[in-house]
Amino acid sequence: MSFILKRLINSIFLSVGIATIVFFLIRLLPDVSFSDIYLNPRLSEDVIQRIKASYGLDKPILIQFLNWLKEIITGNFGFSFIYRKPVIDCIIDSLAPTLIIGIPAFIFSFGVGILIGIHSAKNQGKLTERIAHSLLLILYSLPTFWLGIILILLFSYTLGLFPPSGLHSLNFNEMSLIEKIFDTILHIFLPAITLGTAPMAAIARFTRNTMLKVLSQTYIKTAKAKGLDERIIFYRHALPNALLPVVTLLGLYLPIFFAGSVVVEEIFSIPGIGKLTVDSIFQRDYPLTVGVTLFVSFIVIVGNLISDILYSILDPRIRLK
Repeated sequence: MSFILKRLINSIFLSVGIATIVFFLIRLLPDVSFSDIYLNPRLSEDVIQRIKASYGLDKPILIQFLNWLKEIITGNFGFSFIYRKPVIDCIIDSLAPTLIIGIPAFIFSFGVGILIGIHSAKNQGKLTERIAHSLLLILYSLPTFWLGIILILLFSYTLGLFPPSGLHSLNFNEMSLIEKIFDTILHIFLPAITLGTAPMAAIARFTRNTMLKVLSQTYIKTAKAKGLDERIIFYRHALPNALLPVVTLLGLYLPIFFAGSVVVEEIFSIPGIGKLTVDSIFQRDYPLTVGVTLFVSFIVIVGNLISDILYSILDPRIRLK
């Protein structure tokens, strides 16, 4: 429990540190006229100053930071200038589309990746293992944007199996419940595969390597020398220890699946966190940019925290260290 408490306290300090860095980095950006970006440039200087005062932008930067930090702690991320609503509402609205493709991609990556890794380690040196190893290397090397475009050209425009973009068909509201579920599955298939392919290949290769490393340990050789059944050695003694390092990948890949992918959401026109980030940057909506950055950093911290907790539960030696 003390290990988890220590990690939680570290996460709080890390969140405050990230918030501070993000705030001052935004303020260090080249100065841009407030009226040119957000307001009618023909407004008088007096009106502009009153609007700035309403957002607290007329105060010294240290006072602005303290006020901003106080609002962040209470869950107020500010007000988006381009969407004309609170930043937290923009993030919540975009989170659902991101999760709709992120959760299937997460299951695909870890489920298929671990299975392929186990199969490759079990059949090391065989023809199927060599082919799988080469394919994984190719899939891991493919750029995500290229894979997404190829999948659209092949499965949408050539074969006509899946829609090329969006999350729903135009007549989605007129469908029955079963039709809506089927329609959603068709729409999220290609984005989820695009998002999860590279992590799947990496997880499969990592699982294979850790399995081979464990299988070469002395206690495994001793078990084989004593005549223990190969299946028991593989699944009961080798596999749990080999999957232990895979838990660390959870913290690394969680932001990829649940914090939005700019490339995938742009290619498939999905209004998720990634697309929201691009819009906020190109339209200089800095309250939204800061809010999204903090949200992504929060997901990273949560991912690493979950990874640390799971690792400490599975391997008690970590808690002792």
